[in-house]
Amino acid sequence: MDSPSRVRSAARSDIPVLSRLLTQLYAFELPGLLRGDPAAQAEFVRRLVLWGPLDGRFVLVRGDEVVATGAVATIDAPRPPTASGALLSLPSLMGAANAVKSLVGVARGLLIVASPPAADEAQIHSVVVDDRARGQGAGAEMMAHLEHTATAAGKRRAVLQVVSSNAGARAFYANLGYTEGGPTHGRLRSAVGFRSVLMHKDLAPTG
Repeated sequence: MDSPSRVRSAARSDIPVLSRLLTQLYAFELPGLLRGDPAAQAEFVRRLVLWGPLDGRFVLVRGDEVVATGAVATIDAPRPPTASGALLSLPSLMGAANAVKSLVGVARGLLIVASPPAADEAQIHSVVVDDRARGQGAGAEMMAHLEHTATAAGKRRAVLQVVSSNAGARAFYANLGYTEGGPTHGRLRSAVGFRSVLMHKDLAPTG
């Protein structure tokens, strides 16, 4: 019998598993973003999580294991900036050459980050399901919770961003009712950064 699922706010004790999940996300969705030894990449992501706030981030737990994470940002609680301390640690983690390549990758990613959400919107981001738990409904459960969080905050629309080449994610969100609304930025940024598209969904009000 499958273990029941529950979603809760992320805690500092979740940082190791959050780091592992986000490392999977970057490797799959933004290949080439980070360079060097996998252990060094994982440590860099751990520092990103460690030195950033966990506000708005949730984890989905099955049994005693965290199998997915996702986050919601609003105009009042925007996505946190990339921790400068983590960026400065890149040379010591992976050497000068790989640090420079990784910094270029991070810069390409930052170029195409979607604009902050409007006042009536919630921006869903950093959604990832553990490799070992994919195809078992965890992603849909996490999205349902994030959308509920958005509607409970009075938001009327959810927006998210997907790398253009990630056909699986685009299909997943489309099956949940999201519509593609075009590229995140103009041709120049899209050419230099990672090409991505915006998707949106109108949310049913609560109550």
